[in-house]
Amino acid sequence: MIIAKLNIKKFLLILLIFFIYPANILLANEQILKVYYSGFSFSNTYDSNKSYAKYTTDLIQEKNSDTGIDIISSKLLKTIKKIKFDKIDLDTDNLLDFSKYPDEAIVMSVALQHEEFTEEFNYSSGKYNGFYDAYFQILFYDFSDKSLIASIPFDFEIPILSEGKFNKDVILNRIRDFYLNEDPFNGLGEKINKFNIKRKYDRRIGVKNVTIQDKSFEVMPANSINNQNYIKNLIAQTFSKRLSMHHNVALVPYMEGQGIGGTMKLRFVQTDEIYSIKLPNPDYHIDINLKGFKKVLAKTSASEDLYLYGSFVDLKIFQPDLDKIYFNEGLRGVTKIKIPKDQTDVNDWRKFYYNLEILFNNFSKNIIKQDKKWMKEATKNKIKKDLKGLNSILDKVK
Repeated sequence: MIIAKLNIKKFLLILLIFFIYPANILLANEQILKVYYSGFSFSNTYDSNKSYAKYTTDLIQEKNSDTGIDIISSKLLKTIKKIKFDKIDLDTDNLLDFSKYPDEAIVMSVALQHEEFTEEFNYSSGKYNGFYDAYFQILFYDFSDKSLIASIPFDFEIPILSEGKFNKDVILNRIRDFYLNEDPFNGLGEKINKFNIKRKYDRRIGVKNVTIQDKSFEVMPANSINNQNYIKNLIAQTFSKRLSMHHNVALVPYMEGQGIGGTMKLRFVQTDEIYSIKLPNPDYHIDINLKGFKKVLAKTSASEDLYLYGSFVDLKIFQPDLDKIYFNEGLRGVTKIKIPKDQTDVNDWRKFYYNLEILFNNFSKNIIKQDKKWMKEATKNKIKKDLKGLNSILDKVK
């Protein structure tokens, strides 16, 4: 009799496990989102490639003999196939055939937004220093209606040294070597795994407006005032990357000059077709007003000068539908840079832009933990409470 009761209890326990175990597996599977990888793309059109992506446009003409696709797409695909994703199941088998995507498929693409090259002669080394910067977006969107789900910004920099002045062939060879022999995309897995990629987000945030005051163009590359879309995209991307990196949030990308009717143009390398991706209007807007830059000689010696490079911006974060402002402050950032006494052709723009990056980075970090010293240097006003309050906003867009 006792044995029979024990057998019944054992049977009931096994039955309970039998029903619970599949339910747990189902719950776990629901957290893994099926995503289709659609390849490398440009977030612009053919005509704008001459100014936005002139180096990459040349490099994609070279094909990888093993894969049959261009060398950049091939390197990217090879890297992505090695990544262990925590929250998405990435299908890379239908890279060249969009027709095989099921209805309402979630698609991921790595898009080059723009690139730039700057150079400066270094009197200390007697060589030319070059810097190639590439700015990307990892895009997730609904393929059925081409609507954006999420965007994760990232960028990388390639330093280049040369005995003489740079020409396009020298720059292209260095970038090509970087793509083929180094690991430009090895951080993608870590970036994507930090984010909770969902089919639908309740709230979104993004840079909505960028304004540049005229005096800012005095230190920028020649003709920047006539090519403001490029500079505005650069500033928005620089801010967005730092906010995204420190808070693990996806942002609606800023597309000045390309976001016509709330869309962005996306052209895949392996096809001539241009897709119009619908951009949602962010619930929380970020406005950046670049007021200007200032360079001051702080200290001098027989061999070098110490300069203070300063950037000045107005930053506003608000919710337009409620007419509610969460942050609205003028901020400044200052960087100390030593320059050899004999150096005359100084690339001030590179140093001001570096300073602007630091300012945006410090702002993003201070939302998490407020630094009294930085807040005092950034503004005369008390901003600790407003900075802390932004945490609740960023939690809502995750």
